[in-house]
Amino acid sequence: MIFLTGPRQVGKTTFARMWLQARRSEDTYFNWDDPAVMIEYKRNPLYFRNIIDDKFHKSPVPLVFDEIHKYKEWRNILKGFYDTNRDRINLLVTGSARLDFFRKSGDSLMGRYFSFRMFPLGLPEVVGDFTHVVSDNIFADGKTLIKHARIAKARGTDEGLESLLKFGGFPEPLLKGTEKFHRRWQRDYKTLVAKEEVRDLSQIQDIKGIETLVELLPSRVGSKMSLASLAGDLGRKYDTIKKWIDVLQGIYLVFTVRPWHKNVVRAVRKETKLYFYDWSTISEPGIKFENLLAVSLARMTARFTEIGLGDFEIRYIRDREKREVDFVLVKDNRPLCLFEAKESQTDISGSGRFFSERLKVPYYQIVRNAKKIEAFPENCFVIPAENLLMLTG
Repeated sequence: MIFLTGPRQVGKTTFARMWLQARRSEDTYFNWDDPAVMIEYKRNPLYFRNIIDDKFHKSPVPLVFDEIHKYKEWRNILKGFYDTNRDRINLLVTGSARLDFFRKSGDSLMGRYFSFRMFPLGLPEVVGDFTHVVSDNIFADGKTLIKHARIAKARGTDEGLESLLKFGGFPEPLLKGTEKFHRRWQRDYKTLVAKEEVRDLSQIQDIKGIETLVELLPSRVGSKMSLASLAGDLGRKYDTIKKWIDVLQGIYLVFTVRPWHKNVVRAVRKETKLYFYDWSTISEPGIKFENLLAVSLARMTARFTEIGLGDFEIRYIRDREKREVDFVLVKDNRPLCLFEAKESQTDISGSGRFFSERLKVPYYQIVRNAKKIEAFPENCFVIPAENLLMLTG
């Protein structure tokens, strides 16, 4: 089985329906929010088995179970259905954060599925050109990466990047492309996530407190996150804020980036940084661009990990002398390269040069308004944002 999770309204159901359409099997989509599906299954537990028998000439039969985790006995249903039909089906199971949360809370399905995450749209999807997306890890070698980056541009990347920064990467507001719709969508999305997802996923009753936290967090993006400061601002206990942040991560509203400290003297070890999946909620242009880059790198590392290239992660690095680089790409607990997001600065930062030398890895300064790629001494490079984003996917 394939489990497909990700933020609400990121496009999971659309993707699933398009997959079935490509397989000419549109009628094997089953949404467990639909009472008719529940009624048919309860009437006859062999309901889906009979559908497979009717369509066995298309073997393996493609099926989609959407939102099945809302059914109380969903694990047992999937386990029994898959074990008795595994050679005759291709089963895609989609759902929101609750599916991912419930999946991790038990192991009865262990060994029966691969899990993938869907992220907001990236620049290659916006411009419709995937030819430059890297499928292997080339970031540890600066010369190789630059070779790819020099040709990684397509028609419309300038406009595509501006649209992503303005409207975010969620399909509906991006495709609509109007500020009025975008504002309405953002307001409704925050309400949907903060009320419905939080209520269904946790036992939290203080929904108003969660909503206030969500309003405060954009101002904390890109900097070290102090839970004690948030607790003071909200008048809540430290442990309460920690629990709320964990829940907001669980429902794919935000994610955190941990510090990297190995082989770095006096490095920060505990404080995390926080980013939104919807970077368009941020008003300050430089921080918004950093958040977009964070999501792009997180998407890339998830893909590398999911296809079996290794255990990839994005970290950041900072020492007590306040030298900092936004992101460190880590593979199997070993740093591969450094990334720094800049609006216009094309001179290599002192922090980037310092940590590049200390860790013996290339440093890439990703500049939103740069027009050309430049190589500098000591394994440091400037890359226009469009070129890099066409590589990351």
